[in-house]
This record gives sequence, C-alpha cells and structure tokens, in this order.
Amino acid sequence: MALVESALLAVSVLLATPVAHPCAVQPNAPVLADESPVSQAELQSIATKSLERHELPAFALAIVTKDGVETIAVAGVRSRIDPTPLEAGDRMHLGSCTKAFTATLAAALVADGMLRWDSTIQEVLGSDAPVVAEGWRAVTLEDLLRHRGGASAYPLDTDWKAAFDCTAAPEACRKAFVDSMLSRAPSQQRGKHVYSNQGYALAGRMCEVAARKPYEALLRERVLEPLGIASAAFGPPSRTDAASPKGHADSGMVRDEDNPMAIAPAGLLAMSLPDWAKFVAFHLGATPPEALKGAASQLAKLHEAGPTHPKEGLGWITAKRDWGGSVLTHSGSNTMWYATAWLAPERGFAVLSATNQGGERAGRACDEACAFAIKARNAATAKAEPAANTPSANPTAPAPADAK
Repeated sequence: MALVESALLAVSVLLATPVAHPCAVQPNAPVLADESPVSQAELQSIATKSLERHELPAFALAIVTKDGVETIAVAGVRSRIDPTPLEAGDRMHLGSCTKAFTATLAAALVADGMLRWDSTIQEVLGSDAPVVAEGWRAVTLEDLLRHRGGASAYPLDTDWKAAFDCTAAPEACRKAFVDSMLSRAPSQQRGKHVYSNQGYALAGRMCEVAARKPYEALLRERVLEPLGIASAAFGPPSRTDAASPKGHADSGMVRDEDNPMAIAPAGLLAMSLPDWAKFVAFHLGATPPEALKGAASQLAKLHEAGPTHPKEGLGWITAKRDWGGSVLTHSGSNTMWYATAWLAPERGFAVLSATNQGGERAGRACDEACAFAIKARNAATAKAEPAANTPSANPTAPAPADAK
C-alpha cells in the first residue's frame, strides 16, 4: 500500500554510529541543570553529526532525569523548504511512542477502578459495539497493551479507507473502526504476539467507553495536563501551528500528513522534547502530581516484562543492557517523522531523539544519537562516582531489543 494507505506507524529500532552543521539551542530552550554530566556542547556535537551523516532536515536530542531535561540539543531546519532553524520548543511527532501514553492513561483508570488489567472486551464494549465476535470476548486490556489480543498487524483495507474518509469526531471514527474489527473473528490467536496499532485503537476505545469521555480529552485530563505538558497535539505539528516543523518522506520530500484519528491511541501524539521529557521523568520515578499518584502506583506493572518472548511491557519494549540494567525503549514513525526513547530507571536517566523525516536513515540516526549520548553520560558519571558504583561493563550502544 502507499504511505498514507498503509497501517504502519513504524517502530523499528535500528542502530549505527555518529557525524556538523552547528545550530545552537534556541532562546526558548528549557533551563538546564548547572552541572549536567554531559555538556550542551558535547550533546550538540552528537546531534549535528547524526543529522549530517544521515542527511536529515532537523534533529533533536535530550538527556532526561527525574527532574526533567538535563541537557538538550537541536540542529537543522523546520523543513527543507523553510530555513527557519529548529527550536528546542518545537513540536516533534512521536509516532508509536504514543503507546506509552495510552498505557499510562489505562493505568490511571485502573487505579481509579474504572478498568482492570483483566477487564475484557465483552465487559467493556459488549453493550457498546453492535457485534462482538466470539474470539474477541475474553481478550483483556492487558492483552491489547502487550500486543497479544489477536488484533492484526494491518487493518482491513475497507476499514482503513473508512478511517481516512471519516469526517466525524475522532471518537465516532474510532468507534466505527473498532466496531468493524469486532464484528469479525480476530485474525490471530489470543496470546500470540503481533505488533498492532489496531490493538491500541481497541484499548483506547475501552478507555473512552469506561470513562465516558473521548480518548483525546481523557489523555489531556488524566496524563498530559497533570504533568504540565502544554505543547501536546494530535497529528502533524503544523495542524496545530502552521509555523511548526514539517514532516518529510524517506526521499527527503516534504510530506506533512498523518494516519487517521481513529488510531490516535496507537501513534498520533506530537509535542516538544521538553514536554516529552516530563512524561519520561514520570516513568523514571519522579514524584508524581496528585492526579497521577494512582497511575504511579502502577508503574511496576507498566514496566513489567511479559512472561514469554518477546518480553514486552505495557506501552514499552523491555530489554537488558550493561549500561542501564533493565531498560525500556520504544521508537515511533508515521513514515514522515521518527522518534526514539531509551529509559534506564535503575540509572535514573533517559535519552530521547527525534527527527522530522521518516525511513531507515532516520531510524539509524535516532538510535545512533541515543547510543552516543548514553555512552557520554555514563562515561561522565562514572568519573564522578566511586569505583564500586561504576557499571560492571563498559556502556554499550542500545542494540535492537526485540522491537518492531
């Protein structure tokens, strides 16, 4: 299928190495800690080298702790037809990194008693959908968030076309999309791992039916606003602000489009890196705001590795790395943007990267920059720590986890 007619919000985690088109952090960049282990100049070098080596229009890179952004660097321009330099406060499209937000919303509703991790589709959507085929009825919220609910990797062509053509409110479009899915038997056996955006659309629908509020409004009310995330929007950043960065296809051509709002819970969020950092800080264990204390009580569940291969978490991919112990990661792309997150809760830091171009080069650049930022930070902190506290092995690049 063509780009906007495909179901792919790609989340391939790729790896390569860094390359210098200096671009200073703009005036609206967040205030950084006085003594960041990795200097802004060093992080800037990593960002600009990755941008140049992979010939991307723009690139953003941040190191995050429980306190938020520790160091940030941006390079490049908002689009190949707009020479305005990228600013640290510009929105970047997160693609499938949205899934961690959806799982966190589910955690908030579970903590409130509106849902359970083992709430079934029949319980929640049985009276909402016209038909729920037998194979869907026992599928749980947790099954869907772990990509084990039986949802397909790709939607039916007719469902996908209808989702793109839908001009109603996002909730109504999502209901129509989900209702069509549920009217047919699942394409996969429950329990089998199949990475699925459709499964997350189903999970989002369960959240909005349980809370009686559209997913988009729920996410703002229960997750984004409590964390002070003000820049969040759904779809291409330019849909919210025409001056925002534009997306680019792998060819480098400006292509500022997105997938349909019906699958917003799977991957349509855009926001600035400093705001994304607030969410990541929450997952690193920052003191939660009052409204998110319930969700914070569920962090261990969200980060828990599944019992069988691939051992994915809820909204995250889990992995073991010498540089971080038990780590979390996810990448996202609607094929016109690319974003990657690597979190090391045991080490108290994370690295985020994003670019306004999709494709394989963009994926390599994001993982490459994260790898070099991780090595730089671990090297800097190791110098400042007693020998007994240094990692048992040299930090290694975040090689691909079992990610799609």
